Amino acid sequence: MHTISPRQREIRKRDAHILDVARQLLLADGYYGMTMDRIADMSECPKGTMYQRFACKEDLILALALGSVKRRLDMMRRGASFAGRPRQRMAGVGEGVVLYARLNPEDWHIIRISSGPIREKGSTERIGAIQRIENDTADLVRGILLDAVNNGDLVVDGGTKVEGIAYALCALAVGGYALVENDVAQNALGVASPLRALSEVYNRLADGYGWQPLYSELDWEETLAEIRRTVFPDEAQQLYGHGCWYGDAGKARPRARQYS
Repeated sequence: MHTISPRQREIRKRDAHILDVARQLLLADGYYGMTMDRIADMSECPKGTMYQRFACKEDLILALALGSVKRRLDMMRRGASFAGRPRQRMAGVGEGVVLYARLNPEDWHIIRISSGPIREKGSTERIGAIQRIENDTADLVRGILLDAVNNGDLVVDGGTKVEGIAYALCALAVGGYALVENDVAQNALGVASPLRALSEVYNRLADGYGWQPLYSELDWEETLAEIRRTVFPDEAQQLYGHGCWYGDAGKARPRARQYS
């Protein structure tokens, strides 16, 4: 069993305190309101010591995002463990993302902030760590698609590649949630239920590729309820309510949705 020294324990404790202060400032005052001077002052940590651990405020944001993307990937992996066919397992991944995003909106916000130009200023170590987790996330989606191909549920031919489908699914989830977070989906586009809209677009996409079982061939509301009951019982009830396995519909099974 690996043990850490008192010195290492003290460093970890100090780092955690710095990150906690940085998180509070970032969420309360935004990127520009979060400065190294304010973090040093509020954490009572000398700036020289802080710079030894975090190269700049962008590096601090990446350190915060690193924990968030790890937790998100853990939820996705749990969803992928659902005992079903690949398309059902992908639904489990999707439900894991939904639960994570809705139960941890601040984490989701930090993940979004951490993308783009901020990565140009972060340390190589933290940028690399986040990229490895993002690669693992993409590999998880790609792996489920490959399972679908291998068991005959999904047939790819011509110029279609599994990697392209995986990219489209990841882009749909990340981009969709960014619009939800910024209220663009509801305010600018007038979408009353943006998460349901995302689900419908995903299922139409999957049906378009002929990914079995098709949306019309399976009781997907019941599948999602089973995913919540067996994989995410605590998180689902925390979000939807005790015994509410049908999501926002509550305890009563919603009317089946179908599209031609």
